[in-house]
Amino acid sequence: MVTKDTYFVDISSGDIVPHAEEARSVNYQIQATPDEVTKLKTLFEKNDDADMSTFNRAQIPFRQYHNDPENAQYDHSMHEIYEMIFKLGSDETRRNIKEMGVLNYNNDSNTRSDIENFK
Repeated sequence: MVTKDTYFVDISSGDIVPHAEEARSVNYQIQATPDEVTKLKTLFEKNDDADMSTFNRAQIPFRQYHNDPENAQYDHSMHEIYEMIFKLGSDETRRNIKEMGVLNYNNDSNTRSDIENFK
């Protein structure tokens, strides 16, 4: 069995470091295997690509945000990052993400509110 180590994640820079002092700012604490850290880093790289696409798209002033696949991809990649951090996170990390509401979780359970009606 692979052991999980503690890491600290900075959302704005995409840093995932083993010591809080190494990060520019620490947003979340997670427990992860090396493979999980690699996967999270890959998600941050995917997010950087999506972010660059939104920058390029922003040069077209008449395109609305809600009709914009580049922004949708960026939103999706951020959602994936928060889902993984939530999955690997400490109790405090999970609580903070729930309070932010970025994953649409109900406060009473881990059921997403956007699929609650399908039960």
